[in-house]
Amino acid sequence: MNRFYQLLAVVMLSAPFLVWSQDDAVIFTATPERCIALHKGQTCYQDVLFRWQTPASGEYCLILTDRQHQLTCWTGKALQEYQYSFEGDKTATFSLIRNDDVQPLAQVKVVVTWVYKAPKQSQSGWRLF
Repeated sequence: MNRFYQLLAVVMLSAPFLVWSQDDAVIFTATPERCIALHKGQTCYQDVLFRWQTPASGEYCLILTDRQHQLTCWTGKALQEYQYSFEGDKTATFSLIRNDDVQPLAQVKVVVTWVYKAPKQSQSGWRLF
């Protein structure tokens, strides 16, 4: 049964994640949507592929919302995907914005999870056999 849950997790994590969008003409996905670290608090490393569809006219940027860091910018439909090497120990939000607007057109989150919680430290340095 444990093997079933592992297989189910792999299938769900490999599926693209579609997010909310204010404009019907904008489609924005991230694959995979999760980054899994071994232990809680560890930095997670994952290549994330962002794909989108924007209207033909306008200047757009993909940004890391939490830091307001621009990852890439383009005009119209010139750029349709971007490969990003994600490194983080907590969930990060990415946004598609139009250069002349502060509000994001669409957002996606890359969720950081872990296999094991942080190990509990014993109260004493002694160990019983």
